Amino acid sequence: MIAGILYAIVGFIEVLLGLRFAFRLLGANPASTFVDWVYDWSTPLAAPFAGIFGQEATVAGPGVVTQSVFDWTALIALIVYGLIGAVLARAAASLGPR
Repeated sequence: MIAGILYAIVGFIEVLLGLRFAFRLLGANPASTFVDWVYDWSTPLAAPFAGIFGQEATVAGPGVVTQSVFDWTALIALIVYGLIGAVLARAAASLGPR
């Protein structure tokens, strides 16, 4: 039960960060409502990993179309959150009833 909830939460985080990575890679327009929503929700999740490769986690304001960016911050966040989520869910599953 708890493992399923953890998988759902981590899955949502992974989807947000994956969309952020894809949108930045493809140069999506941040003035788009959905793209702006994804950036707003994923920026705090990616912020702890900002600057690892000398790149900022923030996105230019609405109406500013950026060029394609390989977002290392989002990629590292995807990997780290995925690993942490898998470990926590595995631990929760092993502590549950047998």
